[in-house]
Amino acid sequence: VSLISLQNILLNTLPIAPQRSQPGDATYKAGVVEHMESGAATAGDRTSAIVNSFQTIITSPEASDLDIIVFPEHVINSKETATFVPSGDENVTPCFQADYAVFLVELSCAARASGLYVVINLVEKELCANGAGAATITPCPAGGVRYFNTNVVFDRTGKVVSRYRKTHLWRQEYNSMSVLRQPDVAQFTTDFGVTFGHFICFDMLFYEPAMTLVQERNITDIIYPTYWFSELPFLTALQLQEGWSFGNNVNLLAADGSRPSGKTTGSGIYAGRLGRLNAQIFEQPTTRLMTAAVPKRDRVHILGDQVESLHQPKLVTPRVTQVATYRDYNVDIFETHLLEADFVEEIGRRLCHGSFCCEFTIRRTLTPGDSSGLSTYRYRIAAYWGNETTVIRVDRSEQATCALFACRDDTLHSCGSIFPADQGVANKHYFTEISISGSFPAAPRGRRLIMPSTLDGQFVPISASSYTWDESPEAAANPDKEIRMTMKLDRPQNDLLTFAIWANYYTELASSHNLDHMQSSNSSSTPSNSSSSSTSGAGQMVSSVFILLV
Repeated sequence: VSLISLQNILLNTLPIAPQRSQPGDATYKAGVVEHMESGAATAGDRTSAIVNSFQTIITSPEASDLDIIVFPEHVINSKETATFVPSGDENVTPCFQADYAVFLVELSCAARASGLYVVINLVEKELCANGAGAATITPCPAGGVRYFNTNVVFDRTGKVVSRYRKTHLWRQEYNSMSVLRQPDVAQFTTDFGVTFGHFICFDMLFYEPAMTLVQERNITDIIYPTYWFSELPFLTALQLQEGWSFGNNVNLLAADGSRPSGKTTGSGIYAGRLGRLNAQIFEQPTTRLMTAAVPKRDRVHILGDQVESLHQPKLVTPRVTQVATYRDYNVDIFETHLLEADFVEEIGRRLCHGSFCCEFTIRRTLTPGDSSGLSTYRYRIAAYWGNETTVIRVDRSEQATCALFACRDDTLHSCGSIFPADQGVANKHYFTEISISGSFPAAPRGRRLIMPSTLDGQFVPISASSYTWDESPEAAANPDKEIRMTMKLDRPQNDLLTFAIWANYYTELASSHNLDHMQSSNSSSTPSNSSSSSTSGAGQMVSSVFILLV
């Protein structure tokens, strides 16, 4: 056999490496994994089970053409199986520099074997006795070891190229995790020409580091491991993810844990103003890889597969009922007005809370069919501007909201929850027109995000192609100016849960979380009058215009 023939035989029989994206390509291929927790009896067995699952996904045929894959927060380990983690500038590849927990070594090797960028979230440990380690808000524990909620990024060779330690902990995390005095702002650049920033879960609702990456470092692609606790009507998982991506006009790769009965589910890939590329929410604990070709932000794209079927009025539509949620208590202090139960003619109304006013135009059409014996949501319009609010009851916020929301009955307390699974629900009317407008104040410190917040009965945002979004002048480029916002529904909607404009001015009012060591930092948290505080610009605000269903 000639040498040339032997070469041809080898070329035809050896496996062909998957094609990786190049810097000049218009897209890159990304995957996010929604992953359930392990039910194993011990911490070590739970970590082993999850790592085995991660490795299976990384080496699966479905992941073979990916450039990057993202796993969720919280599921991989706990303090009992914490590991040391090298920083991105230490040039460490745990796969052969095996000075770390076995699971970190194994995942480094999996990234190297598959040639993928792999992002995981874990509990990290660090020695801190005698002044060692990072500068943190809390002192070094008596045992000489502190812990962080940490993202770790492996490149295609298994090397750690970035590490991020969570800045904004969920309330009970403060009892066991440390926080850096100076927040991490983590980013890394890939071989396919995209620079990513990354943060974790609750960080999304704060300026540092999330908005620092976008507004100050001009990062256009964000990685987001999360274990999100959904809250109606504005902060369910996919709703927040898509809205944040749209408002900032950045790509977002969001991987969530999967425990629907505990309020946690919802992962997706989003392309800014182009809308979501692939996103799902689940009613039972699920492990699922979602993939998409993600457009690079330095190019102009038109998505060719965003074709939607013509609207068909449906009296009964599928709905999610097995995902537990928090209720947004902020709604209770909104200025509200209950709309007539069977209104169909156009409603035009201006509603104000103090000096902040919102304009609503709403029209519905009766859905054909017999709705007797079925429950139907009621709707309210509402307005609020002030700082006597929180984000999911954990941290102080300042919000201005304009809302059209639905409730289970005519009481305000029923807003922020859905009918249970054993109660039939009818779309007695469907929306044919919604327009919400408001003038959103200038941001005194240049910190503001205005974004849409929408949701249907399946806990999925309304497609970005189903509404018109107008801001005058452009919000991101003019944080020092008042922005006139208008959001209009372009396609009829059967089962609307939320339709909103939502702006976050990122309050600096402190929250001490009932922790002894944080009490001294709480001097600025004295409540102030809602209207006077807002108009003075002394704090940052969360402004929003909403249509909500509860």
